[in-house]
Amino acid sequence: MKTNRNIIVAIIFGVSSIFASDAKIGAKLAKLTDQSVKKSSINLTVESISDIYGVQFDIKYNHKELSLNENDIKSKVAGINIYSRVKEEGSARVLMFGMNGEKLLDVNVGSIAGIIDINFQPTVMFNGTSEVELVDVTIAGKGGEEISVSTSTFEVSFTTPLKTSLSKNYPNPFNPSTTIDYELSNAGMVSLVVYDLKGAVVKTLVQEHQEPNYHNAIWNGLNNNGQSVASGRYLLKMTAPGYTETIKMTLLK
Repeated sequence: MKTNRNIIVAIIFGVSSIFASDAKIGAKLAKLTDQSVKKSSINLTVESISDIYGVQFDIKYNHKELSLNENDIKSKVAGINIYSRVKEEGSARVLMFGMNGEKLLDVNVGSIAGIIDINFQPTVMFNGTSEVELVDVTIAGKGGEEISVSTSTFEVSFTTPLKTSLSKNYPNPFNPSTTIDYELSNAGMVSLVVYDLKGAVVKTLVQEHQEPNYHNAIWNGLNNNGQSVASGRYLLKMTAPGYTETIKMTLLK
């Protein structure tokens, strides 16, 4: 079971010439920014007055405070894959481009587009502010032409949830597994139990005392006996101090 915490990101912009020609800054300026924050997910967007065909950068972070793996970095552009690897503790390389020359950003559609989700995890017992930096940023235009870009420094803060709540599972429908996010504002006994539509217990995901925080649980479509369950609709019920909620989940095979 993984634990997420709320993330508040303050972005400090500073235009830097990372290529040989400073003239490109005014003529073709691209900017990597943060547009939305949901728990520990940062949505990176690219803003430009020219078409964008590829992006590459390194993520620098304090590995004593934050953790990151390849599965935490995901493309938001349909049909375009993202290639990432953690080079060493505290450093990850990200590369994104279309195999057939697809555009990450088409200025005929708009000058800004969401491209990447980065989901940081706090290390055990970390609670506070940590800095994340994008370095060695390269943005490619038509024909591989380099476009000057402004860089960003992120101040990442983890805080305790203001209220207890249960989010809808994702993906839904799902196969073979789905993730359930939930927030606890108070410590106490917490249970997450999967039921069939007849009210019979299928799988107990959580049954323990937990601290105020952002949490999640994963259901892999197995029952309490370790057997795969049939396709169909299931109910997930969460109970916590002063809180009860139920959501519907659909398993498709």
